[in-house]
Amino acid sequence: MTETVELGEYVRPLEGETLSGDVVLTQHEDTGVLAAVIDGLGHGPEAHEVGVRLRSALSHWVHATACPEPEGAMELLHESAKGTRGAVAAVAWLNTASLEGWIAGVGNARCRIFGEVTKTVEFSDGVLGQRVRSPRPQALSLKPADVLVLFSDGVTGRFGPENYPSLDLDPASTIALNVVRRFGKGLDDASCAVMRCK
Repeated sequence: MTETVELGEYVRPLEGETLSGDVVLTQHEDTGVLAAVIDGLGHGPEAHEVGVRLRSALSHWVHATACPEPEGAMELLHESAKGTRGAVAAVAWLNTASLEGWIAGVGNARCRIFGEVTKTVEFSDGVLGQRVRSPRPQALSLKPADVLVLFSDGVTGRFGPENYPSLDLDPASTIALNVVRRFGKGLDDASCAVMRCK
C-alpha cells in the first residue's frame, strides 16, 4: 500500500554543543502516523537525556495503543518528565486513511499547517514534569498536499510560503531540514518534524 503521509525530521544542536536538548519522533503505525517535537529545558547532554527519555516513552506508547488519544499522549509525557529538568512538546497524530487526527502540546513548541490557508497552532503555557494546564487538543482534518510542521522555539515562527516558495513541492525530509537551516535561531537548539500529505 502506498503511504498517504510522508514524514520528515531534522535536529540541529546549539552551536558549540554535540547533543541537542531537542529531539524529534516520527513514526508510522498500522492506522496512522505520529510526529512529535520534544524540547528538554536547557541545552547539552542533560537536556538531551530528558528528550530521549520522553521520545522513547512516546514511541512505545503509540505502538502499543490501538487508538491514540491526545490526553493519553500528554499525560504520558508529563509523567515521564517528572524528576527531570522538564520539557515542552508538540505531538500530532494523523489517521492515514481519513487524514483526520489531532494535535496537542505544552509550552512554546509550535505547529504551522500549510494548505489552502496557513494556520498557526500555539499551546498553553507549562512545563512537562512540573506544571501543566490541561492541554486543549485540536482536531486535525488535512487534505492531500497539506503540510503540517512542528518545531521548537529554536525556530522562528514567522515563516510562511512567501519565505519558502517550494514548501508545497519538497519532500518532508527536505522541508524539515530547510525549516531549521533557514529559520533556526543561532543561539538555541532547533528541531522540526513534518507530515506531508500526498
